[in-house]
Amino acid sequence: MKLILFVCSLLLSISGFCQQNIRKSEQGKVGKINLILEKYHQFDLFNGSALVAQNSKIILKKNYGKADMSWNIAAASDTKFRIGSITKQFTGMLIMQLKQEGKINLDDKISQYLPWYNKSVGDRITIQHLLTHTSGLPNYTDFPDFKTKMVFENLSNKDFAVKYFKDNLGFEPGTKQNYCNTGYYLLGLIIEEITGKPYEEVLKERIFDVIGMKNTGIENPKEIISNYAQGYDFDYDGYQKTDYINMKTAVFSAGGMYSTANDMKKWDDALYTNILLNEENKKIYFTPHTGNYAYGLNIEKHQNFLGSGKDITVMAHSGGINGFSCNIARIPEDRIYVVLLDNTRAGKRGGQLEAAIDDIFGVLYNDKVNLPKPLVIYEVHKKIKASSVEEGILYLKDIKKNKFDSYNFNGFENELNKLAYKFLGENKTDSALKVIDYAVSEFPNSFNVYDTRGEIYYIRKDYPESKKNYHKTLELNPNNDNAKEMLLKIGKEIGK
Repeated sequence: MKLILFVCSLLLSISGFCQQNIRKSEQGKVGKINLILEKYHQFDLFNGSALVAQNSKIILKKNYGKADMSWNIAAASDTKFRIGSITKQFTGMLIMQLKQEGKINLDDKISQYLPWYNKSVGDRITIQHLLTHTSGLPNYTDFPDFKTKMVFENLSNKDFAVKYFKDNLGFEPGTKQNYCNTGYYLLGLIIEEITGKPYEEVLKERIFDVIGMKNTGIENPKEIISNYAQGYDFDYDGYQKTDYINMKTAVFSAGGMYSTANDMKKWDDALYTNILLNEENKKIYFTPHTGNYAYGLNIEKHQNFLGSGKDITVMAHSGGINGFSCNIARIPEDRIYVVLLDNTRAGKRGGQLEAAIDDIFGVLYNDKVNLPKPLVIYEVHKKIKASSVEEGILYLKDIKKNKFDSYNFNGFENELNKLAYKFLGENKTDSALKVIDYAVSEFPNSFNVYDTRGEIYYIRKDYPESKKNYHKTLELNPNNDNAKEMLLKIGKEIGK
């Protein structure tokens, strides 16, 4: 008996020792992940809620910064954030549930469900095309009127689509991929047509209520939502409140949801079960197509991931909408899930949330800590404010040559473009032009910088130069509808 008790005691001691070591190991990882996120917050590259799970267990759940800066209210794990295009995962899930019930087929033509839509185009586009961004439809959030007019509309979703959606195809459906919010907006209308219920009600009945997502929904501009984060934009000199957008009308099933870190963990947990879809349809839901895109998730397989010796699958997606950025990533082989919810549009600052997730994976898989660096454009802006645009550009060239490793150049093209627009908004067209000229010299094959330069010249009424830049934009990206519309405007101005 004593021997048995001794053995049991020894086993318990060994077990306790192992568990203690595991806890210490996890604490070490948590400390490193926290250090990384603290640095991102320090450099104004992340503000909000973070959740990290490994083997399905939450190892870090922490908040960085304020949910409301005016009232000095800290973010919490139940703070509600806009999640933008993460909504697409849920829209795709509803379509798959209807498919599972035999109410829709993925190869059905959309004209079958949207009788008001241009039949000659609708007969060429399938549900599958909409789900995988291969419809060829123009992306309506890229339209020139989106930020100045469409975001303020208070129409029904069908009336909004009838009024604004264009059906001129950029390519034959199924032959290419182009990220398209239009397609997921139409999917929401198709869900409403089949169920006879509002999209947000279908979401609640079929997903939120089923898995207990009590703090998730579609934002209604007239609704008072408790614990809701205020959205901000970072404008070099600091934070400012973001611009208004009617989420229910303007983005709908393409990006109109809000959620919390805790609720998003419930969503991830549900995807490992058959509570929402059976195995057969779940396999379809997670199958990548053109461009590694499934139904609201980018899916990529990696061998020897980050030198860990493991072959894994990363399922990820970002979401960005006025004042907010969101990134989620899951690795099913190790039941890893990372959620970053941000209310300062940090994802626009060089794709920083993707970078933060990469750094978190580095800790989880090879215990490596990569600390972020400050974005170079902030330092350059300080120099410009203290002296001039010319001095700022010279300073930037010196940093690139001599101090490149001390700064973050992620999203460098986009940051230069943003700086040009900042000056444009201040009616400093000379400064804007100097910045964008430098951007063109750095990124001569980017259609976007030529598009911006075309706009600057248009504002300066230098129509020949504006026309030249818009033609260059279309040479690099024939699907740029903004350039096409601007060339028509220029033609009218020259013809006066």
